[in-house]
Amino acid sequence: MGLAVTVVDAAIGWMVHTILESFFSPQMQEWIHQAGLVEHVEKLEAEMKSVQILVAAAERGRIDSSSLSDSLHELKELLYDAEDVMDELDYYRLQHHIQEKCSHAAACTNPEGSSSSSYDPSFYHKIISLATPGTKRKREDGDPTQSIMLPLDIKHDISKRINGIVNRLSIMGKSVQRALKFQISGHNMVSNQWQSMARSSRQTTSIPIERKVYGRDVEKDIIVEILMKGKTDDLGVLPLVGDGGVGKTTLARFVYHDQRIKDHFDLRMWVCVSDNFNEQRLTREILELACEEDRQGHENIISFDALHQKLSKKIRGKRILLVLDDMWEDRDRSRWDRLLAPLKHSEATGCMILATTRMSSVARMIGTVSKVEVNGLDETEFWSLFKSWAFFGSENQEADPALQSIGKQIAKALKGKPWLHGVLVHF
Repeated sequence: MGLAVTVVDAAIGWMVHTILESFFSPQMQEWIHQAGLVEHVEKLEAEMKSVQILVAAAERGRIDSSSLSDSLHELKELLYDAEDVMDELDYYRLQHHIQEKCSHAAACTNPEGSSSSSYDPSFYHKIISLATPGTKRKREDGDPTQSIMLPLDIKHDISKRINGIVNRLSIMGKSVQRALKFQISGHNMVSNQWQSMARSSRQTTSIPIERKVYGRDVEKDIIVEILMKGKTDDLGVLPLVGDGGVGKTTLARFVYHDQRIKDHFDLRMWVCVSDNFNEQRLTREILELACEEDRQGHENIISFDALHQKLSKKIRGKRILLVLDDMWEDRDRSRWDRLLAPLKHSEATGCMILATTRMSSVARMIGTVSKVEVNGLDETEFWSLFKSWAFFGSENQEADPALQSIGKQIAKALKGKPWLHGVLVHF
């Protein structure tokens, strides 16, 4: 269920972002104002932004709930309805724009009303018909030369549909809020001991999963340089900050396996933190990695202090690199300090931690050097990545031109986020 909620979260978040960005452009807003639909559309925009906040809360809480999952699925269906009605408005906006062009072309071509005009209304009619999305509701054909901003019956119908969507979004939003509050209160009733021992379902590994890493050479070199620059006895912490799915973990792996990093550090360790920031669990995992071949003698250690003592002894004199992937803890600095205590006394210079996180608040709490922001891939690199996934590893294979056009539109809409593209390509 947790995976299902996460996937729906991502889908809804992407849909809301796409709808707001595509249909609430300055040109669209101006036309909506002229059409007299400002009040209705502004309510829809406000509700959709509320949905964004709720989805972010659900995703941040990592909540596993059937009721929440059902509510999110219903929200997703409502967003399809919202997309349909906004797409329809965009169609009428385009129609009105072409009508004005038609009228202007007719006036310029035949200013005196001569019958010799080369203006052909049917040509513009075809343009409008081509602009009509095939998956949307069928619209009545009409003469595009009739310059009407929005017929009253259509305006009434669209206003009614928007209000219906707004009301249902509001109701479903409250349903999601109730589910979130219930789950959060339920989680708070669980004992601290159980929470501290529970492991997150999300796990990452230092072993490369990707066949090839696209578009990250510059960021990799910057990070490698920062990690190798440390010369003091103080433990350095470099945060990598970016949205979910943007490729932080992939970039961290890319750095982790760089030959310069392998040569520079005596010991490299990788730990997935996720939302389960438990100092004892993390210390034990770090100790297991530090012991390498010799892993005897600490499996039954219960005392947190004994784990610290053992870890301090194992890393003493070694220049270490520790990757902490997917950090969320930003509330209690003392927990972070307790985790780092043995690492700060390795008696070696240039020890570093590379931490990935979605949250700038985490970076502010733990960083000792300026954060590196990880953004989406540029269009060229993302298209190469997209093709490699779509064609099972071959980025050079040429697809049908129509499929390439569709693929490029999808790639552009995903804003360079590899995780979202991977979901859609294999959907």
